[in-house]
Amino acid sequence: MKIEIAESLMLSWLRHAKSCQMVQLNWKPSVISWELHNENTVEALMKSTDTYFSEKHGLNLFKKNSSLSQFLQQGEIDALGIEINSGGVQKIYAVDVAFHESGLNYGCKEETIARVMKKMIRSAMILHGFFNMTNGEIIFASPKVYGIINNPLQEYLQELQQLLQCLGLNFHFSFVCNDDFRDEIYNVVTALSNTVADTSELFMRAIQMSNLFADNSTAKTVKERKQRIDRVGIAGEAGLGAMKIGILVKSTFIRLVGDGLIDSNEVERLQLMDYSKRTFNINYPILKEYDATLSMSDQRNVNGYPRYYTDIYTIQEKRYLLCTIGWRNLAGATSKLG
Repeated sequence: MKIEIAESLMLSWLRHAKSCQMVQLNWKPSVISWELHNENTVEALMKSTDTYFSEKHGLNLFKKNSSLSQFLQQGEIDALGIEINSGGVQKIYAVDVAFHESGLNYGCKEETIARVMKKMIRSAMILHGFFNMTNGEIIFASPKVYGIINNPLQEYLQELQQLLQCLGLNFHFSFVCNDDFRDEIYNVVTALSNTVADTSELFMRAIQMSNLFADNSTAKTVKERKQRIDRVGIAGEAGLGAMKIGILVKSTFIRLVGDGLIDSNEVERLQLMDYSKRTFNINYPILKEYDATLSMSDQRNVNGYPRYYTDIYTIQEKRYLLCTIGWRNLAGATSKLG
């Protein structure tokens, strides 16, 4: 089975940055055995978008005389992710990704735009038809896209969203490319690579191998290691916003510890309330030494509220709990620690 590195990246992004408990690559529907919900709306979606974009923008989205069943059967979503909580499905993601080193290209400009639009429209039809969903995130991602493709696509997706709203559908469409791809996806997954130990995630494993050699050869000094962390670990506000706060805090702290940016003096200071307040505007010590004789809940809670994560961090042969701080404080910490 062929593994695409960009698809592996999206799998890791959905699992760890978007907290999807279920992620499947190269997902395809079973048109023969599955019930198709909302068939009239799904067919109307196909016809109305085809007419609209053909008449207004000259795009040929669908083959003439193509049946609804045939069109859906040909559908494939590169990465399908589902976030679940106690109430059921919280959010669903349908992601297609294309990695073309010379820039996204399926032929001419019009053909490339039409291919992307068709993929995203079909994803909306699949989510509404086979999952009975009226909302979800539909994403097309590509690391390198020229403005001649990107600019009209961003405009067309806004129009597409308005068309679907007229049908009572609230899917959110995103075309993520270039700097946004780097900041919101690539840098976010790279920042999390030290926290994941799943050998099936090939992109993560490639980054981990790269980091081994970066640690030993190209980042020998504390200053150089810190510059590397700043470059790939703190991706800017757009990238940080794509991560859950807890994931960001813990993954970045692991990087700081693993790269030797927190010395023994700093560990002592991080256990002082006045230092945490003065330096990070946090009302609790950043670190609390773990006591194995006490229950985890007793150590986490302050005045009845959990103020520390359950993860235990070993720093210089001692074990600590980390305060549940937000990303703005942690972003400042990278410049103040070490």
